[in-house]
Amino acid sequence: MGDTIVAVATAWAPAAIGVVRLSGPDALQLAQRYWSGPKPRPRTAHLGTFVEPDGQPLDQVLLTWFPAPHSYTGEEVVELSCHGSLYVLRRVVELLIAAGARIAKPGEFTLRAYLNRKLSLDQAEAVADLIQAQSEAAHRLAMSQLKGAYFEKVRTFRQKLVEFLALLELELDFSEEDVEFASRAELKRLLQELVAEIERLLRSYRAGQAVRQGIPIAIVGRPNAGKSTLLNALLAEERAIVSDIPGTTRDTVEERLFLGGYELRLMDTAGLRENPADVIEAEGIRRTREKIAQAFLILYVFDAAAETWEEAQAHARTLLGADPLPSLLWVANKIDRLAALPDWPDDVIPISARQKQGLEKLQQAMLNQLEQAGLGQEVLLSHARHYESFVRARAALEGALALLESGGGTELVAEELRTAQHAIGEITGTITPDEILGEIFSRFCIGK
Repeated sequence: MGDTIVAVATAWAPAAIGVVRLSGPDALQLAQRYWSGPKPRPRTAHLGTFVEPDGQPLDQVLLTWFPAPHSYTGEEVVELSCHGSLYVLRRVVELLIAAGARIAKPGEFTLRAYLNRKLSLDQAEAVADLIQAQSEAAHRLAMSQLKGAYFEKVRTFRQKLVEFLALLELELDFSEEDVEFASRAELKRLLQELVAEIERLLRSYRAGQAVRQGIPIAIVGRPNAGKSTLLNALLAEERAIVSDIPGTTRDTVEERLFLGGYELRLMDTAGLRENPADVIEAEGIRRTREKIAQAFLILYVFDAAAETWEEAQAHARTLLGADPLPSLLWVANKIDRLAALPDWPDDVIPISARQKQGLEKLQQAMLNQLEQAGLGQEVLLSHARHYESFVRARAALEGALALLESGGGTELVAEELRTAQHAIGEITGTITPDEILGEIFSRFCIGK
């Protein structure tokens, strides 16, 4: 990291402001080659002119200098806030490269922050999540991870393992003395607690993924139950074709809706029936089943004017192929065609999608289901890399517990704890192979 890197840190599009960022030992020196203005002081924005090599002004800019180690990367950092002309931004970068900087690789600024111990690896991943967050819930999850709530939990796991492992290593050093420095009962209790906590985190993975990527919600039911009309009503615009002909929807229509701080992926599906009219409808039903398997929540829509509650339940169990049924909400549609509402259970939500009646109650019920499913938790597992590391850690901890139960040797128990410690260390970057770093930071934009 002895060189100085440069990149545009803002979006590559015309805008009022565009920021060019430098990081490295020569950041200030390189910027000052083209700077006409007051002498820069630390962490102070200075108004001046960025000039061409012949002295002609290129742009009026703000220069801010962050001396090492008090910067994002832990190195000398200079940020040039220019007018957001693409020509100006391109020319500023060209001149700085000509002076000796090199263009940054994707994620290299954050990689340097990690290597300089300004961020843990999971916090670096949270930076990428924060940039890509599309909803309040995704933003909240990324901020929690960036603030270190997740890191502290993982660090505590690893520290407890390190302490016991040190005692076991001491026993191995004095194996001829037949002494016990680590209480087996206390170690067993600790391992059981860690396994239980890791299992809780692993169970939260699906919710964490849903928050990051958008929560998949499948709208299913018989043909002509009003599923597409409901999608349009929730979106407050005509996105799906609606007709009275059963089987109009042949393929899945997916749209995004922001509700209560969550990004929802609403999936309008082909109507489910036992005997499809043709091969195209049959393929649509097959795809519907795929979406049902992916869904975090199912809205089962039935025509209240043509189907009883009991018939809807029986149909759902037959076609969803599950008993008990997966997480779903029962939606009784077309209540505008009823003279009076039947005596339905409390978990049936009466609506008229066409008349837009009952939609607020349905939306609140959807939010309640998401909260009950744990999507509002502060700490959720949301990265496949973390999930895989915790799976390996759990297996090693369970191996250590089995050895303790069977009276296995200290060296074997210690080896299982080392494996668990190593797996957990990969999450925060305490122990991280180079290929993992390459994969993580390649997903960043160049200026970050």
